[in-house]
Amino acid sequence: MTALQRAPRSNSADIVGEFFTEARVEALNTELLRREISAEQVIAILPVAGQIMVSPTPPQFRVLYRTN
Repeated sequence: MTALQRAPRSNSADIVGEFFTEARVEALNTELLRREISAEQVIAILPVAGQIMVSPTPPQFRVLYRTN
């Protein structure tokens, strides 16, 4: 008797990782190296606008990447 094999689920929480970093290329590259994320793993790099009212925050990059 053979065991049933399940297809990997695309909605699994650990397939896509995410982090935010300063909106500078140097900061982005440093963080990718620190986390050992290769260019092939990166799905998207999205700019996030900074806020100047209420709680000021600088512009950031939101990085989505494959974890496996």
